[in-house]
Amino acid sequence: MPRVVTSFDSVVLAAIAREIGAFVGSRIGRVTQPDPEEVAIELRGRTAPVSLLVSIHARWGRVHLIERLTGGDLSTFGLLLRSRLEGARLTAVHQTPFERVLRLAVDTLEGSVDLVAEIMGRHSNLILVQNGIITGSLKTVPPAKSALRVVRPGSPYAPPPVDRPSPADLTEDALRQLLTKSNDPLVQHLVASILGLSPALATELVVRARLDPHAPANAQSDAIAQLWVEMKDLMRIVQTQAFTPIIYLDGDQPVGFAPFPYEHLASLPHRLAASMSEAVAATLGQFGPAARLDEERAALLTAVRRALARVARRELELRQAIAEAAGTGRLRAHGELLLTYAAQVPVGAAEVTLPGYDGTPTTIPLDPALSAAGNAQQLFKRYKRVRDARATLASRLSEAEAERAYLESVLTLIAQATTAGDLADLRWELADESYLRRPTRRLTRPSAKSQPRRFAVEGGRLVLVGRTNRENDALTFKTAAPEDVWLHARGVPGAHVILKTDGKAPPEGAIRQAAALAAFFSQAREEASVPVDYTRRKYVRKPQGAKPGLVTYTHEQTLRVSPAAPDAWVVDRGGGHKERPHSGT
Repeated sequence: MPRVVTSFDSVVLAAIAREIGAFVGSRIGRVTQPDPEEVAIELRGRTAPVSLLVSIHARWGRVHLIERLTGGDLSTFGLLLRSRLEGARLTAVHQTPFERVLRLAVDTLEGSVDLVAEIMGRHSNLILVQNGIITGSLKTVPPAKSALRVVRPGSPYAPPPVDRPSPADLTEDALRQLLTKSNDPLVQHLVASILGLSPALATELVVRARLDPHAPANAQSDAIAQLWVEMKDLMRIVQTQAFTPIIYLDGDQPVGFAPFPYEHLASLPHRLAASMSEAVAATLGQFGPAARLDEERAALLTAVRRALARVARRELELRQAIAEAAGTGRLRAHGELLLTYAAQVPVGAAEVTLPGYDGTPTTIPLDPALSAAGNAQQLFKRYKRVRDARATLASRLSEAEAERAYLESVLTLIAQATTAGDLADLRWELADESYLRRPTRRLTRPSAKSQPRRFAVEGGRLVLVGRTNRENDALTFKTAAPEDVWLHARGVPGAHVILKTDGKAPPEGAIRQAAALAAFFSQAREEASVPVDYTRRKYVRKPQGAKPGLVTYTHEQTLRVSPAAPDAWVVDRGGGHKERPHSGT
């Protein structure tokens, strides 16, 4: 995905608030949720209906008008909005200048309510308020999470706290005093000290004032007059709503938006936008479900790779300890030599050289405070301790190797996940295995009922493919019948695959197609030829205490197949919904 060169700031919101204001008096139609962090509200005005999209995504949060959107499943808050707002009338739109808070006043059958969109990074939220009391929100903030500002039903609504002046609160002298207080880079200090200035907006003001964005703020306080002129011009644009929306491009791909042309981005290709909403939607709309899927995938991959690094270090330490333990016989031999030649060991010596059993001189380190017999006893104790630990070390190494195999299988499953639901299930699995903190209540725990990928192969035979390790276990040991065929790519992480037989011998072609699926849904997906083991499900066992997805099996046969995306086969994810599988990750 491209790097976006601007952000959704208070002036962009002011331009969009003006556009939404044109729909005051409109009826509200259907309320949908295209994504768990988004709400789309249909506005039925004099023209064709449009949707008001509110996203509270931590990175791509925004508010803008867009063509009508279809939605996914409604959250509890989505259901509340649908019941309260559908059929109501939008009566006012308000934004306090230089704040990223938009208040929509709505006249409903139960009285007036305010829908408040707060676009503030990871603190973004959408809140329904009536008579100053919160009736619901897209994101709940209990007292345990924030003692400063509670957001939950029944609590009084308080706007986000403001801890710095806005441009409208400043004078030229106040701006000069603000700059003399810091030797931080000028743009960085402006963003941190003045409400409503994003990095792009602050950079634009500084560039127009012919100041150095990167030089210390206090080194430029004497040249503040022109910066104050540019600040006043910004306030004029906001007050008069003299916006000229711009889209910035990289090739033909939008990479930024602005409420007026930015001098510091003049070198980028750009074009006028029909509206600020169009500019924002064109740029940030590309960071939709697919981008969020990639973000979640990257976060899970990072967590698993960290865990793998820890396991690798533990394996190395255990192998080194086992190698040291292999030399325990030397400790016992040294102790026996000390007892045999005790009379030749000088009192208080730090070491002694004695003839070994094969006649070779052997140097033995000593504790000078102990006699020959005392040193021998210490060596015998060390020998016994290391000898007894050898079995434990081997067991711990086996556990570490099994954990590594499990984590490598999770890496493969994460890389090949195709839906947000797949990744959510894997996040829960990792949390249950203590690799991650448990997800918030907003992330639904996967159903106990397995929902594997479903394919039809030769003869109409059904093939089931696990999406997570827990689902692999459920598929193999709960869904599959004893005579069904179980398949897995040999020696590499991958999904459990079940070819349903209904008690009848499957044709060879069906087995080969199922094997091709097992190869495709494995770490060896990109290989030209992959060995795949298959056996009856009754010959697959789950070792006691084994991690999810880890099994042993016997009576296997092996096929060599080419992994191939099953584009020609119908895919049924259950419930009648059918799709085509992806050919890669």
